[in-house]
Amino acid sequence: MSAMSKAVPLIDLSAYYARPRDPLALKALFAQVDRALCEIGFLCVTGHPVPTVAILAAQEVARRFYDSPEPRKETARAIRHKTRGYTPLGDHSLSYSMKGEGERPPADLFERYRIGPFDFPDDEYHRSRLEGAYAPNVWPEYLPEFRTVLADYYRGMSLLSRDLLRVFALTLGMEERWFDGRIDKEMSSLCLNHYPAPSGPPLPGQLRAGAHTDYGTLTIVAPTGEPGGLQVRVRGGDWENVFVPPGTFVVNIGDMMAQWTNDRWVSTLHRVANPPLQASVPTRRLSLVYFHQPNPDALVECIPTCRDASRPPKYAPVTAGDYISRKISLHFQSYRAA
Repeated sequence: MSAMSKAVPLIDLSAYYARPRDPLALKALFAQVDRALCEIGFLCVTGHPVPTVAILAAQEVARRFYDSPEPRKETARAIRHKTRGYTPLGDHSLSYSMKGEGERPPADLFERYRIGPFDFPDDEYHRSRLEGAYAPNVWPEYLPEFRTVLADYYRGMSLLSRDLLRVFALTLGMEERWFDGRIDKEMSSLCLNHYPAPSGPPLPGQLRAGAHTDYGTLTIVAPTGEPGGLQVRVRGGDWENVFVPPGTFVVNIGDMMAQWTNDRWVSTLHRVANPPLQASVPTRRLSLVYFHQPNPDALVECIPTCRDASRPPKYAPVTAGDYISRKISLHFQSYRAA
């Protein structure tokens, strides 16, 4: 099994974390990152500071939740699609917002648990956004270690996202901490996506997760390795599998980062394929998916190095909160219409 796809490069971040830093190694790293994000919008990363044991611990406690009887899982049920907590199988279709009016894609074959920001200060900035970006989390009280382990994992992903954005800033020729003041009140979410082994053939057009692009700045995925995994759409329209070994993350940018870079970097369609139906092949799969979003009031406008006389800004400035709200509204309007 390959460590990556032909289209998605495997990139070692060690040069960024090295002390002292080697300027030539950094230059090579930034060239790799820029090429990947210009061409496919995806990269697989190693050489990061997140211990493999932390990834495995988070995956294990997530499995224990999904192995719970349905009545217990329902105690952590999300009240609405946009809120925190558990949403069951058949309650998602990530391709809704990609379809035309009146089209109804079948439900995706996964269940999800969503965790949002926590431990934020009790101030007016956060209190005014408790119905949205900082909505309270829902935790399964019968599984106390769930909160402890996944809160630690969320914090680790927050730090890794900060570092990746620093790499992105340097890659774009900006000051290393250019994004820092725009993400210090981030509204990111961690999703535990569980893809059960199929109980029978899928419906026509039904996938584990339908084709979609992500909304925000970047996404960090830690998948398990069973069949029926991530596919990216490459130039020419073909779908290509992406495999990674334990300890390696799949990172992709979302629509917001593409807009921030004036479409220098691309947000690419991806999906989760169906596994084979052979009973002898284990196909249950789990992915830890961290969707990084900046501060709600961060202004998303063309990054200075991504514009010039021949490349004027394509998009009007917008706050990150408004941008994400519009994306979510489009998704759920399609969902309700269907």
